[in-house]
Amino acid sequence: MTAPLSRMFKFRFLSRGATGYVFQVDDEIALKYARDEQADEFKHENDIYNILEEHEPSPCIIQSRLRLPSVNFLPFMHGGSLEARLRDNQIRDDKGKLIGIKRNEPIHKIGLWTMELATAAAWFESLGLVHGDLRPANLLLDCNDHLKLADFDCADTTGAPPWARLLGDEAGSEKGTWGHNGARTEQFAVGSIIYTMTRGFQPYEEEDLGRGAVQRLQNMDLPELEDDHLDAITHRCWTQGYGTMNALAEETKTLEGADSRQSTVLSAHHIKQTRERCRRLLDDLFDTTTG
Repeated sequence: MTAPLSRMFKFRFLSRGATGYVFQVDDEIALKYARDEQADEFKHENDIYNILEEHEPSPCIIQSRLRLPSVNFLPFMHGGSLEARLRDNQIRDDKGKLIGIKRNEPIHKIGLWTMELATAAAWFESLGLVHGDLRPANLLLDCNDHLKLADFDCADTTGAPPWARLLGDEAGSEKGTWGHNGARTEQFAVGSIIYTMTRGFQPYEEEDLGRGAVQRLQNMDLPELEDDHLDAITHRCWTQGYGTMNALAEETKTLEGADSRQSTVLSAHHIKQTRERCRRLLDDLFDTTTG
């Protein structure tokens, strides 16, 4: 089943990602359409959704409404991405260089988002999976400012080789190897996201080091931290302080704001209703229907 990309532009274009284009269909539904050259990655992401749907859903994971080989209908996230939210708080020159921060998000909100991020990563861990690409662009905010983990094209099984650096002394017996996907790789990414939320910019971004910032982190040359709770968690994430992502998630529940309000999952009834709407939309987009 195929349809020209041009047909998708009847909807509001939102973004172009690694595996596909994203459009807003209406106030409730977004549509992700595969880029032809990334069809394998798109299929892999759909396969991950199939695995996720075999289990009770997590309120911190985005839920698919309907999937086909080249299409995925998802909830429209009114708050956009965490990356976009943080960028709106920044001041940049005409070349895109960071020159200042207009405002930082409230600590209680960062605490809530940290808990939701860690909860999502721990849920993946409980299924024997890692997300593999934890970063602000893949964290979406709903209309109530709850954080949802999205974009699963890099997800893999726990224990598979990650795309990462050769490990140093901090890795103990794994020194000199690439290590394995798991709590070590995921918590380091979580630590960097917490740092980005509390500062308003990525580690070393204020120094405009380009790829040099990545090299510093790979060399475990870490930015200075304060002695507050969020920075303590950041430090532990960067130094493999948590044996599991669940241990990290449990600690984040004690953060300010973490217990302020709970996110919810889509009900089975709601998903069924919106799935039928999505099927009707397909009749207008594709040469054949889903039946």
